[in-house]
Amino acid sequence: MAGKLVLALVAVLSAVVLNHVAKIISAAGMLKHVYNHVPGTCRFVPGVEQGSEAELPCKTSRNRRRKHPDTRSAGSEDIELTSSGLAFISSGLLPPGFIFDPVYLTFEQRILAFDFKNPTEGAKTVNIVPESVKEDFMPHGLSVYEDDSGEVRLFVVNNAKGDRVEIFRFDADSNSLHQIKSVKHPLLYSLNDVVATGPESFYAGNDKYTTGLYSRMAETWLLLPWSNVVYCSGGEATIVVDGLLYANGINLSPEGKLVYVANPTAGGVTVYHRQNDNTLRFSHDIAAHTGVDNVFVDPTTGDLWVGAHPQGIHFSIHMGNASHPCGSQVLRIENPAGENPRITEMYSDDGRSGLWGSSVGCYHNKQLLIGTVNQRLMHCSVDVPL
Repeated sequence: MAGKLVLALVAVLSAVVLNHVAKIISAAGMLKHVYNHVPGTCRFVPGVEQGSEAELPCKTSRNRRRKHPDTRSAGSEDIELTSSGLAFISSGLLPPGFIFDPVYLTFEQRILAFDFKNPTEGAKTVNIVPESVKEDFMPHGLSVYEDDSGEVRLFVVNNAKGDRVEIFRFDADSNSLHQIKSVKHPLLYSLNDVVATGPESFYAGNDKYTTGLYSRMAETWLLLPWSNVVYCSGGEATIVVDGLLYANGINLSPEGKLVYVANPTAGGVTVYHRQNDNTLRFSHDIAAHTGVDNVFVDPTTGDLWVGAHPQGIHFSIHMGNASHPCGSQVLRIENPAGENPRITEMYSDDGRSGLWGSSVGCYHNKQLLIGTVNQRLMHCSVDVPL
């Protein structure tokens, strides 16, 4: 009898372990094949290049990075669009934890601008005022807020020492971002993305619950659903969603009634109804079966354009070794609020084109701008029918 009980326990434990391993294999895209196709003519955008190797220490941490004279704009992790067709781009994001590849240490943290009306001009650096902001600056997720007077504000997740959200006012005449305030709160501790809901209010996602390097690794590999979404206004913050595996990109529907949260570990986008008190009520999940990253919302149609990592395992290796190629993917999700959203793969590449680690797809006027976590920036014409 005791022997049968032991065998039963072993069988149950084996099933649990195998199920967990199967989930990790699925989330990492280990068995996925990536096909190549583009929506039109694609080219790399000048002004966003990956750095070249330099004689620097082979291991350091993000918060103890060393500057190098050969710095450059590299990466285009998030892209947000204004009503005029000007796109803001976060550039220079470093891998979390220890950095083993010295290429990453050549990155300079900047906000770039790309004008869809003049795409051949490339991406240009936006000035930040005051200059002291750049001394402790690691831009990640972005969000644009425009009021009725035409003022443009840019919300920037800053992953420097002590996570916070920077709020800037954009001056087009001087191509400058002027800091209005820096929002810190104990609930804003592992920020990934932000979406503005007012001049100084926003939702933000903490992609992890823990902050230590090894505890974050354990949280990832054990698939612990500890991530959350926070609403912040007037200096106060409250958790409005928790129990997520990984809160990545976050955005609002055009009318502001729905909130979309990308969850790459779960392989989909979760849709929430925004309540009058700014709490969120679960609506439904959109299964994308890929490592979704940032979510861009078409302001005209409400379609979602989602940058994704089709093979997360190769992207993870790329984060440690900048020369390791990994795939890129952009999805278009039509009718995201409905019961039967339609998903179309608009761009896909296994890494041979030279675009590695796509994190965002920004669509405007038959053009698609594809950003990467820490590599290049691609502009494509969209010649296929939508």
